[in-house]
Amino acid sequence: MEFVKDRVVLIVGATDEVGEAISLRFAKGGAKLAIADTDQARLDGLSSKIKEAGSDSIGVVCNPTNADDVEKAVAYVVAHFGCVDILVNNIDDTSGHGINELAFDEWKKCIGANLDSTFLFTKAVVPMMQEKKYGRVINMGSIEYLGWKGKADYAASKSAIFGFTRSLALELAKDDITVNYVVKGDVSKSGLSDKQAEELAAMLPVQKIGKPEDVALAVGFFASDASKYVTGQTLFVCGGKSLHFSMSV
Repeated sequence: MEFVKDRVVLIVGATDEVGEAISLRFAKGGAKLAIADTDQARLDGLSSKIKEAGSDSIGVVCNPTNADDVEKAVAYVVAHFGCVDILVNNIDDTSGHGINELAFDEWKKCIGANLDSTFLFTKAVVPMMQEKKYGRVINMGSIEYLGWKGKADYAASKSAIFGFTRSLALELAKDDITVNYVVKGDVSKSGLSDKQAEELAAMLPVQKIGKPEDVALAVGFFASDASKYVTGQTLFVCGGKSLHFSMSV
């Protein structure tokens, strides 16, 4: 089903496993794809997979924490496609530290990668969405945003994106721009052993860990017209893991 036919989709942080699944989901959905990340070789590899899925894309190498780089990246996409209809902020620096081991430089690096990139790309595309009176901003989070021992910097960055998402949703609703948050739980990835996967699955209500494609389906929902009356919301893709948390979510 071409649920985003001819929509211009910019995916930031496109080459990790979740980003790749999101990219391929949109490719099969009829989107015009712009994929952004820091590594040209990985972008080239993803572009080939997108082509195999029946779509074309442009790759943009940039530093997502540098304002000038981000502006140039968005300008390149607009020069090629004319606009950005849908933005997916998928930068995910998962490095985390306990407070006693957390140097200020490491704090700034994690906050910069996850939060600054989300701010910079969103700020760059929102004006054209406001002009068109249409837009979808989908921010990517992780269940650690609820608080996680030994990951103060990572949790802080993802929690900040939660607040950023809700604030923007309120601000941009009048322009027919929705802003939503997809929170992933334990997802299979390279480097995760079968034993580790089994141990993680045993702690989940559904007794299995997710796949990147599960996360991509949630992103696709927020990008489609099925969610046009949904904004400022958080969708957990975590196999019920969030149910173990006592705080209201």
